[in-house]
Amino acid sequence: MKLNGFIVGLFILSSTTLNAQDWSTGKYKYGEQYEGYVVDINGDRIDGFIKYRNRAIMQDEVIFYGDKDNASTKKKYAVSDLAEFKVADKHYHCIPYSGSNGVQLIKANLVVSDEGCIKTYVWYDRASGYKSMKKRAGESDEDYGNRKFPSVKVYFKSTDGMGVTKDFFSDDFKKKMASYTSDNKELSKKVKKGENGYSERNFMAILKEFNESCN
Repeated sequence: MKLNGFIVGLFILSSTTLNAQDWSTGKYKYGEQYEGYVVDINGDRIDGFIKYRNRAIMQDEVIFYGDKDNASTKKKYAVSDLAEFKVADKHYHCIPYSGSNGVQLIKANLVVSDEGCIKTYVWYDRASGYKSMKKRAGESDEDYGNRKFPSVKVYFKSTDGMGVTKDFFSDDFKKKMASYTSDNKELSKKVKKGENGYSERNFMAILKEFNESCN
């Protein structure tokens, strides 16, 4: 399976996105264009402006302008044609995760951390009936958005064919996590044996240890 930018092996930025999940509208407004870029599957970066949209639809497509004041420079990208893109403070990688554990489509996942071999993302689902959902009395815009678009953390290694969530490991944690971390034989063995500190409740610590030792 071709993994877009992971086959290319290029990410323009290598940093932790500290405010990845901040969707408050105090700084950035939906429907406005902000500076950004796209990186196509050949690794070519194109700078310009991208329309800032809700957290679910930006996982599916990118509306790009070479010049924000010139409509003729508008281009719509399917995320499957991109390796990554950035708009305002939101940085996305286009990876094989589209909302469930199993066979996946290439979709844009919001970067939380791209340090290490196992990178962390956020995926936003669309709540049932989200189009007809109304804001509750006293509910903030942020809480309203969180209710419409519930999120889940996604983990992805470039050597894998799909992104996974923590739930992926739950039905057989020792076996699945031992396999997932098999590039680190010592760590994998500790997980498989169920040693103290290497159980499911130590999920994040295991990923951190793997990332600290991987190449």
